[in-house]
Order: sequence, then C-alpha cells, then structure tokens
Amino acid sequence: MANHINQITLVVKDYDEAIAFYTQKLHFDLIEDTVLSDTKRWVVVAPNNSQCRLLLAKAANEEQLKSIGNQTGGRVFLFLNTDNLERERQNLIDKKVNIVRESKQENYGKVLVFEDLYGNLWDLIEPVAKNNSHYFSTAILAIKPEVDFDTAIEALKKLQAETKLEAGNFLFELHSNTTDAKQIIVWEGFYSEFDFQLHLQSNHLQDFLKQNVVDFVSGYPAKRIV
Repeated sequence: MANHINQITLVVKDYDEAIAFYTQKLHFDLIEDTVLSDTKRWVVVAPNNSQCRLLLAKAANEEQLKSIGNQTGGRVFLFLNTDNLERERQNLIDKKVNIVRESKQENYGKVLVFEDLYGNLWDLIEPVAKNNSHYFSTAILAIKPEVDFDTAIEALKKLQAETKLEAGNFLFELHSNTTDAKQIIVWEGFYSEFDFQLHLQSNHLQDFLKQNVVDFVSGYPAKRIV
C-alpha cells in the first residue's frame, strides 16, 4: 500500500490575503479556488511539484479564530525544504517576510525559522546532500610571472573567504605545489554539481578572474569514495 499525506488544513482569516501571501511571497502555486457557498471556498496552495498541499480554511467561528497563527501552541508548525536556503532567505528578506531565527548549520542541514502572515512558524531547511552526490573539484593554477606572489595569494584568499559563504560550498582549500612554488592547488567541495555551477557564475569568482593573476593549468572533478 502506498500512502501519503495529501493536504494539511491551515486556518486563515481571509482567503484572498492568505492566497496573496503564499503565492506572491513564497511563490506557491494556487492549485484550486472553488466557491462552495456564500462564505466558504475550497482553496489549495502548494510549492511547485510538492506532493503535500495546504488547504487554506477560513475561520468560521470564535474558537477557530483563536487558533489562527497558533495551531501548534507556539511550536514550529510546518517544514519547507529547499535546494538553496540562501536563495530563499534572500527572497524572504526582499518580500519583507519576518525571519524569526537566522540560518544555522545543523547535522541534518541548514535551517532558519520564519513566520507567515498570521505568525505560524515555519522551518526552512536545506537538507544535507547525500555523500555520493557531493561534487568535488581540483584545479591547478599558476601565478603569472609578472604578478607578485603575495598579491596573487591575497586575491585567492579573498576568493576563498567569499566562496565559503556560498550556501552550496563546504570545502575550499589552497595548497602550494611542492615541486613548483608558483603553482597553487585548489580543492573545492560543493553539495551538488548544481551548486558548483552556481559558484562558476558567482560575482566573486568573476571578479577574481578579472584580476588576471593566475593561469589555469589543469582541473578535474572528483568523487569521494572514503
């Protein structure tokens, strides 16, 4: 038997304001909005491609009104997974959605807590990728003959610091080549190849390349086996 939770009821004050919040600020899809009576509608929203959906149910009496924004007695109510927490965090900031607890790394992934328009608490989680999906890259760089060694290293360290702030990066190490003092070996690790591709498009990497302090000698992807 294949069972799954199809919908969860979320009590709201007003259908339209709830729809606006979830579709415009969290970019959920409006799955259904069917009028059932003069006072009741069947309104369903969900993140794109999500199996579980939210049924937005307008409070119909005083007891239901009391539960709006507090269906779990103040605990986190709903959990939203993402493939890029930093992207979604910036969207929350841009849309002026209140972040209750800033992002931090847990053993299961990166997580922050935000509240919806009624005060319901949500965990936004970027799960730790499985080890076999991690993407590693090694690059050998040669400092240009006309470039001062310390200048090149300073630029590389700046790139290192900025790359480590990327949500998808967990490793960035600089090593000197023991057989050639002008060559630097860069070890990088990302949670996925997609995160690595985002890194290649990042402003800080493009700024580093514009400085033209190194030549690319060779590079290759790798997969950790132990």
